[in-house]
Amino acid sequence: MSNKQLFIGLISEGSTDTRFLFSVVDRTIKQLVYDFGSNVEIYIEELKKDSGKKFIKQIIDANLAYQKENFINILLVHCDADNKDDSKVLKEKYIPLIENIKSNKDIICKEIIPVIPIYMIESWMLADIDLFLDEISTHKTKSELGINGNPESFTNPKNKIKEALQIINQEKPKKRRKDLQISDLYQIIGQKIEIEKLIELNSFKNFYNQISDSLAKLKFIYK
Repeated sequence: MSNKQLFIGLISEGSTDTRFLFSVVDRTIKQLVYDFGSNVEIYIEELKKDSGKKFIKQIIDANLAYQKENFINILLVHCDADNKDDSKVLKEKYIPLIENIKSNKDIICKEIIPVIPIYMIESWMLADIDLFLDEISTHKTKSELGINGNPESFTNPKNKIKEALQIINQEKPKKRRKDLQISDLYQIIGQKIEIEKLIELNSFKNFYNQISDSLAKLKFIYK
């Protein structure tokens, strides 16, 4: 019996977001496929967008452009909440987007899944503090670095990470110093962070549940 093929499109806010999300998305879907006993070959492709356009037009145009030569079953669209919950970004961006896509007869892929980290995607990077501390090679505690607490409560988790890196970079001898930058962390943490740790964050759990429901709806998994 041949495996089914699942084609996932991913649109992120920026290139660093993609570096973090790509492996996370891949491993999340593989885990769901494994848990629910289906044989699926998974292909993930980043869709290019025109950042000069407004959100809805960015996504629709990227979707239309991609489908000229390729096919996707599900399109994941990342946008940070920039807020304490996702209600504002859902109301202002995602609900109008999904309504536009549903009514557009030219669009083939109408299965849109929001990827909405609370405040910023960097909150997801802090879901496993032990991993984060290991990757920045420090013996300092999360309290000493100012990153203790629920990552989704940090209004600017990106700055939290930058400030933590500044502390450890200043401790290195100047002659041996090669400052660690936040840009160095997106891909490696995205590749290593456990999905179980991410699910502890409400915003990731929302994404996990939605992609699970979508895969079941399209009969890629059987729950």
